[in-house]
Amino acid sequence: MMHRLAQRMRLMVARGVVNLINDAGGLQTLQIDGLDGETRDDVERVQNFGHTSHPPKGSTPILVAVAGSRDHLVAVAVDNEDVRPKDLAEGESATYNAHGVLFVFDKEGNAVLTAKKLILNIDELQNGAATSMHAGTSSFDNPISDNHRHTEHDGGETGTPHA
Repeated sequence: MMHRLAQRMRLMVARGVVNLINDAGGLQTLQIDGLDGETRDDVERVQNFGHTSHPPKGSTPILVAVAGSRDHLVAVAVDNEDVRPKDLAEGESATYNAHGVLFVFDKEGNAVLTAKKLILNIDELQNGAATSMHAGTSSFDNPISDNHRHTEHDGGETGTPHA
């Protein structure tokens, strides 16, 4: 009896390798290779609220055997050493994917986004920046507001801009 209990305890937490991911249902499920010769289907992957991902094949999951049963494995973390950004400074964090998008929150207080394109699907954008810089060209689907007016150096107010 003690031998069986000790073996169940040794097998409660393990590493594996992700073969396939099913992202269609409520919880994402994985097919994993675990212990030598062990392949498990429908391993539930529990993700942190507010964040989801689809790790590449070959990623490493940490598996927990619920109640010590290898028949009920749950992946509680999945990482991929080939695409994880390295060399972050102490206290920094990043969000990334396997295709080169990287959002670093650095030790200087900056949020640095590296991506091919930034697409915003929002109702309103407010920019409270003290300084804004822009490099490159700009285009607008709608004209910039035509009610821009300001006070001239002699105290007079400018007229409405010309089209």
